[in-house]
Amino acid sequence: MVGPPSEPRPRPPRWTARATAALAEAGGRVRVIASNTPLNLRGELRRLGEAWATSGAAEPRFVYEPPPACAALRRALAALADELAAHGELGDLYAARAHELSDDAALCEAAGGPGLWSAARRRFARRDGFDAHADAEAERWLAERAPDAGPDDGELVRSDDDGSPASLLCRMREEIGRARLPLRVVVKENLASLAATGDGFVQVIAGRLLTRRDVERTVLHEIAGHVEPRLRAAESALGIFAIGTARGADDQEGRALWLERRAGFLDHGRRREIGWRHVAARSVEAQADFVATVRLLLAHAAPLETALRVAARVHRGGGLGREAVYLPALLRVEDAVAQDRSIDEVLRVGRVAVDAAPALRAWV
Repeated sequence: MVGPPSEPRPRPPRWTARATAALAEAGGRVRVIASNTPLNLRGELRRLGEAWATSGAAEPRFVYEPPPACAALRRALAALADELAAHGELGDLYAARAHELSDDAALCEAAGGPGLWSAARRRFARRDGFDAHADAEAERWLAERAPDAGPDDGELVRSDDDGSPASLLCRMREEIGRARLPLRVVVKENLASLAATGDGFVQVIAGRLLTRRDVERTVLHEIAGHVEPRLRAAESALGIFAIGTARGADDQEGRALWLERRAGFLDHGRRREIGWRHVAARSVEAQADFVATVRLLLAHAAPLETALRVAARVHRGGGLGREAVYLPALLRVEDAVAQDRSIDEVLRVGRVAVDAAPALRAWV
């Protein structure tokens, strides 16, 4: 049976083409994670592991690439935001993204310096009631009793083992090839996560021993959670899906975790990992130093290697603490989709924040 004709999608206003181009160019220059990832991350983690295991607490000696000069870019983004705000609801979404890119540029400019902490607290500030809910959820997850026996994952495989079909490198290549996605897979030494998606590529970490379950979860997280929305956004007539809304990158991480939960990957081990990251990021927010964060994680039963890795992740750049947005975003996405399933039809088309989705529904 043929249903009623759907409403035609509106045509993008003419001003959006120039705004999209300007924000895309700015976004290409703002590399928050790359700027704030230590050049010597892997080597420092090895040194810290030896130091903590033998002689006790030690502080990291991270080295960063020279920070870019972003003052002119930030002024241009502020002027653009003022101009865009005159274009109604859609203009407000573009303007908010311009302001967020300015905040992100400040994170690049301050990377590795004393100003990073305060810049990060502006960018990753507590947002709504889901932040408090996430704090309580993290504590519950970390207090859970471990199951008697977990799933049988088999033996560990090195993440970048080109000769093992079960490795993260090979499985990522396999899924990208199966879906005929225009992406290449590259191995990265200094990567704080297991994988990361960029423009035209997916990075996988070098030399990490992973279970088969870790591999499959990471492939799902990157492909369904990040790659597919990026590719759908590129096909959209409205550029805001590709450049992202303000807080869109944060809520996309929440949606990726939601996809993990739906697929059964948010098990006890994964919940502990997310819980450790959350409390560690909150410790950064409270101005704890690296040693205090490691000791907090050890008190929450994290193994030493994990405690050092998570602490290095949340303290990168001098206290980025971006991990504080993941768990609130998961709860925010779950709540929104439970109330209105069609919200996910908007979120899956790009880096869209939950609170921006209703205004963009007509464009999907």
